[in-house]
Amino acid sequence: MVDNQDYDIVIIGAGIQGAGVAQAAAACGYKTLVIEKFPQAGMGTSCKSSKLIHGGLRYLESGQFKLVKECLSERKTLLKNAPELVKLIAFYIPVYKNSLRPAWLIWIGLFIYSIFSLKKFTRLKNNEWPTLDGLKLNNIKTIFKYYDAQTDDQKLTRAVIYSAEKLGATILYEADFIKSSSQNNTHHLSYKKNQQLHSVNCRCIVNCTGPWVESTQEKISPLLKTPPIELVAGAHIIINKTISRGIYYLEAADKRAVFVMPWKNDTTLIGTTERIFTEDADNIAPTEDEKKYLLETYNRYFKATASNENITESFAGLRVLPVSDQSAFNKSRESLIIHNASSPGLITLIGGKLTTYRASSEDVLHQIKKLLGAPENARNCNTRDIPL
Repeated sequence: MVDNQDYDIVIIGAGIQGAGVAQAAAACGYKTLVIEKFPQAGMGTSCKSSKLIHGGLRYLESGQFKLVKECLSERKTLLKNAPELVKLIAFYIPVYKNSLRPAWLIWIGLFIYSIFSLKKFTRLKNNEWPTLDGLKLNNIKTIFKYYDAQTDDQKLTRAVIYSAEKLGATILYEADFIKSSSQNNTHHLSYKKNQQLHSVNCRCIVNCTGPWVESTQEKISPLLKTPPIELVAGAHIIINKTISRGIYYLEAADKRAVFVMPWKNDTTLIGTTERIFTEDADNIAPTEDEKKYLLETYNRYFKATASNENITESFAGLRVLPVSDQSAFNKSRESLIIHNASSPGLITLIGGKLTTYRASSEDVLHQIKKLLGAPENARNCNTRDIPL
């Protein structure tokens, strides 16, 4: 146990964002502690994503060019640093006569995407269409092929937290953050583990608790105000059907984007949905309507139909997004880093994407350096070349 020890930084939450901040802080030489309520890293919403390391082709439509460019840069880094965890995979976009986006518009989007990613895209020749996993070809006009990457989000999160540990960070699992108070720029933090109350001191607290960010924030004194946020639920299903050619980027009946992708043990992963979530984040699960919606989207495009009996697993995650009048599709996916001179030593990381966790962590570390200065045993802070 680490009772009454002094740390430079305490990070609350060992999802992908908390793991990334821990790796960056430990790499720099800061004495770092991570407090995580689950038995392992990445067991909250970080293991309930669409498992993609991608630039976000669809974000071009909402003008998020900076985010796309950053995502593609981070994708390149992860392909280099984690070749066993992050792999390029073919994506297919079929365009039908009744598709919302015409072929010329998709071509423009893919052309811009290829400039950012330095990866070519192609139109599939007609004689290749029948090889695409039983994709329905009635009324089809063309099929585009490009490349992005796929991962196991939970394994990636655990690889990052393991890297943080090797760099010197201490990780406490099954530890519940209780509260913290501040005096003379020192934060006195208490947590519960094994039914016992423990305490530590630190110079900086970083709140990386994702969907639980507001309830965690309320336990930290002085209160660091955050902008209004909302939780958007995204459901996925896994069916016992097999596809092998790659990932299909499809248009659902309501014109939303849905991915159909190969997954473990010859299964198929389908997702995601978008609905505003106002309940307890600990009790998130797909609704029957969401499962039906994803099955209907799959059946709309593939000859080998699926039903509820084919669903082997389902899960739902929560995106943390700023409140705005825009639809969930158009809301910004960029991370928000909250800090304030009136609450020294307090930083909150809100939102962000799986793909850009490392870049977000670098931004947090920049703020930590401004708050704390260089650590006593300063090291090379660059995480861009650390293998996972």
